[in-house]
Amino acid sequence: CNNSDVLVNGFESKSIQSTRYTTNTLPNASTRQQPLYSTIAKEGPEDRRKQARLQNDPLLSLNLNLDAMAQNAAAPVAEQMLQRISALHEEGYYDVSPDIVSYNSVLKAWKEDNNPEKALDYLQQMLEKGKTEVDVISFNTVILAFAKQGNYGVPRSMIGQMEEREDLPDPDILTYNALLYALAQSKDSGTTEEAEELLYDLVDGKHEPVQVDIASFNTVIFAWSQVASKYNPSAANSAQVLLNRMEKLAQGDRPSLKPDVYTYTTVIQAWARCEQSLKAEKLLDIMASKGLIPNRYTYTAVMSALAKTGMPEKAERLLETMMQIYQKGNESLKPDTVSFSCVMDGWARISHVDKPYAADRALALLEKMKSLEREGMGPNSRTYTSVLSAIAKSGTWEACETARAILQDMEYEASDNGRMNLQPSTIHYNAVLHAYARSPRADKALKASSFLSYMRQHPNRQCRPDSISYNSVLMACANAFGNEELKQRSYNIAKEVFRRTIHGDDNVGPSSTTFVHFCKASRRLVLNEKLRLAALKKAMRLCCNFGMLNKVVVLQAQLACKSDGEWKEISGPVGDYVGWKGKFKPRDVPRKWTSQAGR
Repeated sequence: CNNSDVLVNGFESKSIQSTRYTTNTLPNASTRQQPLYSTIAKEGPEDRRKQARLQNDPLLSLNLNLDAMAQNAAAPVAEQMLQRISALHEEGYYDVSPDIVSYNSVLKAWKEDNNPEKALDYLQQMLEKGKTEVDVISFNTVILAFAKQGNYGVPRSMIGQMEEREDLPDPDILTYNALLYALAQSKDSGTTEEAEELLYDLVDGKHEPVQVDIASFNTVIFAWSQVASKYNPSAANSAQVLLNRMEKLAQGDRPSLKPDVYTYTTVIQAWARCEQSLKAEKLLDIMASKGLIPNRYTYTAVMSALAKTGMPEKAERLLETMMQIYQKGNESLKPDTVSFSCVMDGWARISHVDKPYAADRALALLEKMKSLEREGMGPNSRTYTSVLSAIAKSGTWEACETARAILQDMEYEASDNGRMNLQPSTIHYNAVLHAYARSPRADKALKASSFLSYMRQHPNRQCRPDSISYNSVLMACANAFGNEELKQRSYNIAKEVFRRTIHGDDNVGPSSTTFVHFCKASRRLVLNEKLRLAALKKAMRLCCNFGMLNKVVVLQAQLACKSDGEWKEISGPVGDYVGWKGKFKPRDVPRKWTSQAGR
C-alpha cells in the first residue's frame, strides 16, 4: 500500500472540499476533469446551455483553465497566462480581475510540478504585490509542496510566521497535517518523535481553535510504521499506542477520531515489518469485530507478517480467502502481484532440503498466477525471484533443471512476446547457480562453471555475473564430491574462479564469503597435504590483505589443519592472535585485517 500517496491525496481532497464554491472559486472535482477550452458539448440542449453559462462567466472560465493546467503540472504556462490576464485587466481589456482562486491555481501548478521553491517564490510575490488577499489555502498549497519532498524546515518556518503575524491567515488543521506529513516523510533522526509531539499538542488543544482530526493521527501512525522493523519493534508499539488513544477519544467526546480501515492497516503493516504475525492477526480480528472491512492492503500486510515468521501455509489460506471474497464481487479484495509474491516469499523462506514441498507450493502459485493473467494478477520478475529462490533452496536433484527451465520461460516471454516485466536479471541467474551449489549432483561444480561462462557472455549486461555469482560457483566447488578426478576438476574450477575475483575480472572483487568457500574447497578437495597447506596459506594472507578476515574464514582454515604446527604454517601472523582451536575475536586482531569483513 502506498501510504504516502493516500495521505497526500487525502490532504488535497480536503483542501478542495474546504474551498468556497462561489464565483470566487472553482467548481467541483467532476467538472474540473477537462479544461474549458477542450470541452465540447455533445449530448444535447442542456449541455449546450451549461457550456454557454461557463463561457459567459470570464472569471470561472479563467479559473477552470488555470486549474486544468495545474492538474497537468503546466506551471510556467499557468503563470504566464495569469500574468497576461492581469495585465489585460489593468489596461481595461478584461472585465474582471483574477481572484485568490486564480493565484492559488498557479501555486497548485508549481506544487504538481514538484517545484516547491517556485511555489514559495510565487507566494512571496502575491504577498508583496497585495493585489489579492492571500488565504490559508495559499499557504497550505506551498507547505504541502515541500512536505511531499520530506522538507519540514520550510513548512515549520511558514507555520511559525502564520501563528505570529496578524497580517497572515491562521493555520488550520490541514496546515498542521501537512507539517506532520513532512516530518513523516523525512529520513532525519527525531522527526517521527517531533511529529508525535505536535500531534499531542493538537490533541491537548495547544493550537486552538484548530481541532485534531483522524488524518493527523493516521499521519503519525504512518510515520511510526515507516521506521518499524524487527530491530525496532518499539516503533510498532508506538503506532499501536496511538491507535488505542484514538479508540478512547472516539468513545468519549471525539467520535470523529474513530480509527478507520487505513488506521488499522497501517498499524498492521508496522507489526508486519517487525515480523509480529500474532499481533497483526489480532488486529485483523478486531477490525472484523468492529465492522470494518479490510482491504487488499490489510490482508497483504497480514500475509507478509505470516510469511516472514515461517507460516506461509496460513498466509496462503488468507490469500485464498481474499480470492473467494473477490470472486463474490468485492473488487477491493482483488489480490495483486504483491499479494501472491509475499506468500511465495514465505515458501522460499522455509524451503530446504528437508522441506522440498515448499518449492512445489511456490510453483503451484506461479501456475495459478499465470492462469489469472487476464484478470491482472499475472506474475512479474519479482514473482519469479521468489519461485527460483524456493527451488534453489530445496536441494533436490531436479531443482537445477527446473530453475533453468523457468529462466528460459522468462527469456522467451521477454524477448519473443515483449513482456519486459519478465526480463530476467543477474538475480534470477544467480538463483540457478545457487540451485547447482545446493544440488546433490556430483558434477555440480562443472555445471555451475558452464552456466557462469554463459552469463559472462550474455548479450544483456543486466544478466552478467556479480560477486554473488562467483561465490555461488565457489560454493558448488566447496560442496563437490565424487571420485578423485571429479574432485580435481572441481578444485581447478575453484582456483580459476578465485583467481578471477582476486584480480577483479568482470569488475567483480572478492568478499569474505569468497575466502570461506575457497578455504573449504581447498580443505575438502585437495588430497596432497603440501598443496593443500600452500593454498590455505596463500588464501589467509590474501584475506588479511583485503581486510576480509572473519570468524568463518578462520574456522575453515582451522578445520583444514591436523595439528598446531600446520595451523602455525598456514595462519601466518593470524596465528599470533588465534590458536589452532582458539576462538576468533575481531577486536583482538589488527583492524586492517577485518576492515572489509562486512562485505
